[in-house]
Amino acid sequence: MMENLDSYLFLAKKFFGDLLMPVPMILLLLIWSLLFLLRRKTRWLGFLFVLTATALLFAASYPPLSARLTGPAEQQYASYQPSATPVDYIAVLGSSQVSADNQPLTSEIKPEGIVRLVEGIRIYRLNPGSKLIFTGYKGHDPKAYPDQLKALALALGVPQGDILTFIGPKDTAEEAALIAGKFADRSLVLVTSALHMPRAMGLFRGAGLNPIPAPTYHLTKPVRSLLQFPNADTLAKSRSWLYEQLGFLWGQLRGQIKTADPIR
Repeated sequence: MMENLDSYLFLAKKFFGDLLMPVPMILLLLIWSLLFLLRRKTRWLGFLFVLTATALLFAASYPPLSARLTGPAEQQYASYQPSATPVDYIAVLGSSQVSADNQPLTSEIKPEGIVRLVEGIRIYRLNPGSKLIFTGYKGHDPKAYPDQLKALALALGVPQGDILTFIGPKDTAEEAALIAGKFADRSLVLVTSALHMPRAMGLFRGAGLNPIPAPTYHLTKPVRSLLQFPNADTLAKSRSWLYEQLGFLWGQLRGQIKTADPIR
């Protein structure tokens, strides 16, 4: 019964999370504005919705404004620095991939996942004797994401005995619970995207772990001029920021997140 409830909650989270992203919200505002513009009595409300949609599109796609949101979140945790005490495990959190027989692994795995993997291997080589942990979900794709990461790590020279894969976790909360159940007493480095790191650290602390953060795949770069055009890349960054804020709020509502001062 609880498994079914968790599945429904997961699907609801994904649906409403996607619905509240900038592009769907802008489209909904424009659809509503069209309906209001068709009636004389509500025409003023239609114009208001058009203005709101335009303002939202500009704010989400204008680089200096987007950087004010994404920058502080990505800078909350410093990049990984090697220490005198080697760590036991490096957990590389899941991303996504689309299998294609006529494409190499590096094209099948999402760029974000490639960067996470490379950072994980870099840290692995800085800690002799450590092992890599790959987690993720097998959805409609014929291949599981952790297996794809493992195949690429092997191709990049990581020995098979130093790779652990766990197929099943659908999101970061489930990844944290799985890793906490198996490696609670071992030192752990957590590798994920910089924008995702605050939520990931909160979920791992909530699961009883205190990993060393290793953020990567930073999206925000220094803004040196305000004279920039809105663009689709910035819109995607704003979407990622909003997705993380909603995910953090969801984790807090479910009591899964434990906040603490950032480790630097």
